[in-house]
Amino acid sequence: MNSKLEQLYQLNDTNERVIGTDINELILTGLENNIELSYEDIYELQKKTARFINEVITPEIVTQFMKKAITEDIDVLVPWNVYGELIDVIANRVKNSTLVSKGDTLAKITNLMLKSDKHHIETGDPLRVLDECCEDKFDLICSFPPLGYRVKTEINNQKFNDELNHLLILKSSHLLRENGKMAFVVTEKFFKREKESSILPMLEKQGIHLDAAFYLPPGTLTNTGIGTYLVILRHTEFNDLFISELKSENLDQVVENWKNRKESKVLQNGKLVDCESFTSYVRIEKELEIKRLVNKSNLNTVPLTNLVISINSLSKKENDSFDHQVNTIYLPSIGLSDVVDNQQEMKIKPQNYYQIILNDNVNASYLAKWFNTELGLLIRESLMSGSVIKRINKKSLLITSLYLPEKSIQQQILNIQSKIDEFRNELDSIENKAWNYPNSYEKLNKRVEKLNREEGFTEWIETLPFPLASILYKYYAIKDVTSKKEFLLHFFEAFAQFQVVLMLSAYSKNGSNLDEEYIYDIDASKITRATFGTWVHIGENMSKKLRQLLEDLPEQCLRLFQHKRKGFIKMISSKQIYNILRKTNGYRNDWKGHGGVESRTEAKNRLVLLEKELHSLRKVIGDVYEGYQLIQPGTGHFSSGLYHCNCKLLKGTRNTFIEENIEVLNGLDIDNLYLLEEDAHEPLALLPFIKLMPSPNTQVNACYFYNRLDQDGVRMVSYYFDQDADVKIQDNSIQSIINNLSIN
Repeated sequence: MNSKLEQLYQLNDTNERVIGTDINELILTGLENNIELSYEDIYELQKKTARFINEVITPEIVTQFMKKAITEDIDVLVPWNVYGELIDVIANRVKNSTLVSKGDTLAKITNLMLKSDKHHIETGDPLRVLDECCEDKFDLICSFPPLGYRVKTEINNQKFNDELNHLLILKSSHLLRENGKMAFVVTEKFFKREKESSILPMLEKQGIHLDAAFYLPPGTLTNTGIGTYLVILRHTEFNDLFISELKSENLDQVVENWKNRKESKVLQNGKLVDCESFTSYVRIEKELEIKRLVNKSNLNTVPLTNLVISINSLSKKENDSFDHQVNTIYLPSIGLSDVVDNQQEMKIKPQNYYQIILNDNVNASYLAKWFNTELGLLIRESLMSGSVIKRINKKSLLITSLYLPEKSIQQQILNIQSKIDEFRNELDSIENKAWNYPNSYEKLNKRVEKLNREEGFTEWIETLPFPLASILYKYYAIKDVTSKKEFLLHFFEAFAQFQVVLMLSAYSKNGSNLDEEYIYDIDASKITRATFGTWVHIGENMSKKLRQLLEDLPEQCLRLFQHKRKGFIKMISSKQIYNILRKTNGYRNDWKGHGGVESRTEAKNRLVLLEKELHSLRKVIGDVYEGYQLIQPGTGHFSSGLYHCNCKLLKGTRNTFIEENIEVLNGLDIDNLYLLEEDAHEPLALLPFIKLMPSPNTQVNACYFYNRLDQDGVRMVSYYFDQDADVKIQDNSIQSIINNLSIN
């Protein structure tokens, strides 16, 4: 807690005036006692205080946008004022301003914070006060009212029962000058047009139209985990709506593109979309990701209506099962449980499924499996709507398109699946006989050897990031049993650390706005001399928090890692992985503890145990890393709003790395490694616990992992590079990161 906030809390304890837990009284008392508070201080205080439902300070990214967007001298109306922050940031452009505060305390705080005579404050119910402002006109009307707060009012003799922020927009719209702008923070509901009482169509009838919708991702607001929007409305009617994502890293480019109504290659920097069909930024994100996957796979676009005979659902009053139909799939209307072609395989209540009866143009077994693929899941997510429980409605389902191969190819894929099932059956049979008839091991071993796995294993290694692949290749290539066992132990330790570094990097970069329940408070002293067990312990606890975040706030979790797909986050937070790492760390401790000379037979037995865990780990990781690149940036330059950088791709076992030009939103530090999702433009900077650098003695590039802090520097170790496996470096950033690891 900073010193100013400590002073506030001390005042709360000692002042005769009863403040209690009222945040506004606390702020006012501080200001009256000459504590110099900034808006950043108030924001920090709100993050630590539960009671701020209706008086939330405008997010800094919004005020910074206003500062860059307002370039002319203007008259301003703030129909819902909190602390004057919207005026403060554009004070040098404000000729006169009218602010509406709902109470005297907020009005007093605003006067003390603004320290200016250019503003006039009205106190009272904002909807009532606006009725009394009918003579005034403004160049800018802006507010950040409470979200989801419903009120009743009357506008032009019409009664409304709607969200306060919608009604403030509607009621203040008649005060906007012809060339003026309105800027309000709203939720996704604002874009709905279906009902007669929908606000947006009413505004359009009055000649007020949407100009832009700037997405504020989950975590931007201190009191909500949902995505919101800063919308700009004007008297001008545009053919298209400008959309983008507001973040500090891209703010200048977004403002420039918006003012010029110019599209970027990258959605985050701005796209022009159809205004009437726009429902959410996230849906556009998913549609672009669907398009990328479709183009990559060269699939055919097939409207679902071309495949369907009928779509049925059960009401709560009906039976708890559908009438059986051939060539039918069952698709969940809520959640992402598997689509199945058999009612017995349903995982949730039948009332939460659609029965989709198909014609002969598609095979039900194929389509059910397709809906459970990465592309199929994206399609299902893109169809979901709803603020609390997201579900797929029948109307959306009927107008969607699927992306499928020809029916003959569908059958070939099912044939491949059948062969895979045969392999599984064969392996199950061998496993069953091995345990029940152990004396037939020679015959069983021959059956196993017929199933060649080496080629697949080496191909899998090449999909992994170089820091991991290089160690595994040493294990694979070397023949000595004891050495193979040691390299596998090194691999598991490096993997545990790699997992933690990925999570730490994401939390350090993007986790400041997360609720405390999703953050594991790390004991930094444990990392000063980290062991295999340290990384496993930290990773296990962080992954538990991460799984909860992914379940509760999936969109915020994706943005934590700057990703669009969930598979990677599911992998690094997997329970199975930490079961494996705990077991392998236990083996290591047990074997080291017993000491003594290790016989060849003992080494071979231990290797078998580790290889079993490696196979289990491979099953969890799968091919997830094929969609990601670990990169080391080189030289680069900015052009057309993007940073063009020549990067080395650190993938696979070779240390002569492929170079590729990559376009990203922001500049990259050549001293950092980054993880970049395929076709994405926001790489995640990894903390410097893993480095690719020339070894001190040989000057050959090698990958090093952080080991511990010593008095004379940072000890780094390489788990595969024999000539210079243990080095000392001077890196103050590592010391600083460890000192600040308590993310809270």
